[in-house]
Amino acid sequence: MKKRVIIGALVTTMLIAALTGCTDSSKQSNVGQSDYDPNEEIAPYLDNLPEIPEADKEFVIQMGYNDCDHMVAAIIGETTGLYEALGLNVVVTKTGQVASAMGAGDMVAGYSGFSSMLKAANKGAPVFMPAGNHLGGSKYFVIREDINSAKEIIGSRITITEDDMYSPYWLSYAEQVGIPKDYTLYQGVDMDDNDAIVAMKAGQLDGFMCCDPFASMAEMEGIGKIIGTEWGGHISEDLESGWGLHCGYFINSDFAKAHPELTTRLVLAHCLSIKYMYQHPYNAGMMFADDFGVDPAVGLRTMYLKLCAEGRTLSWDVDETNIKNYTDYWYSFGIPEEEIPYVKDIPSFLDLSYMEACGIESFESFMEDNKINEKFPKDDPYLTWLEKAESIDGIDHSSTLGKTVEKWNNNQVVTKLDQM
Repeated sequence: MKKRVIIGALVTTMLIAALTGCTDSSKQSNVGQSDYDPNEEIAPYLDNLPEIPEADKEFVIQMGYNDCDHMVAAIIGETTGLYEALGLNVVVTKTGQVASAMGAGDMVAGYSGFSSMLKAANKGAPVFMPAGNHLGGSKYFVIREDINSAKEIIGSRITITEDDMYSPYWLSYAEQVGIPKDYTLYQGVDMDDNDAIVAMKAGQLDGFMCCDPFASMAEMEGIGKIIGTEWGGHISEDLESGWGLHCGYFINSDFAKAHPELTTRLVLAHCLSIKYMYQHPYNAGMMFADDFGVDPAVGLRTMYLKLCAEGRTLSWDVDETNIKNYTDYWYSFGIPEEEIPYVKDIPSFLDLSYMEACGIESFESFMEDNKINEKFPKDDPYLTWLEKAESIDGIDHSSTLGKTVEKWNNNQVVTKLDQM
């Protein structure tokens, strides 16, 4: 018989202040000083950009993003002034309803999970992917800090429902940790990442599956630890191939047809925002922390994982291979075909013409030209990466930001549990 626990909103209301005590918006930002000039960054592409029609110059572009680390480009574009430099009037909103809002036309651009937007598109929502954003994973399985064996997880309160039996993420976590896949063997909890971490801090939840910043928040708070990382694809050991798709950048196709000039500039802003993260990872982490209302250390740790330790997961390059890898991964778990999201019409869903029109170089060329692999090798330990990132954005190395979590300093990402 299915065991299911619904933790009330009262817990969230009572404890949200305790959890986010470090998120006072009145606090001074820790973004460092750098010589970044958005006007200089867009200059090489201006000859490719079509002029914005007079009637579109005051057009307000509603853009959404979910509370997930894979959506950082939305924040970067706004905070660095890239949108403004490109003549775009963008209003950025954090919401868990990006897919539905874009489908309804209430938002014309947004960052969302690939699966949720794909389902919306297959139901007729006028959305398409104009560029890559986040390849493969990663998501995390976080368990209470004092749980030390896989056996202790059985019967515990974790975020799992019947739907997870058709999710490659849960099925992969179960294999990694060495626990049964059957959801009825756990006390199923249905809640989002925000509520889950609050419930864990309250002692009312034992584990949850999430994106960052929530996993890093749990580790920094000392209430939880990562025991599984899920990539959403059969990624090679060198983190160079096998990537599928996890979270994407999407634009409303009706808007794009009516406003091609704005669309081309939006796509360029997206690509340049991803560039910024690799060029200024420290400041990107601080912008992320400021916007999400999390400790600066969480922002830094998140950037390290996404830009370095887990490979170059944030990239504007994407092609049909990534879509195929995504679908093949679901099949590999024996998930019934009717439960597998798939792209009905790839040419209309993956339209890279606007990326080509803006003249952005390939992600690989950017990495080579800027010597990112030499500056930040993928095997860089966290503290080594952080010291380099501090230097770029003028941060004194005596700063303790991001350096107080012992397991991070020891370069530990996944905690191995005693097996059953």
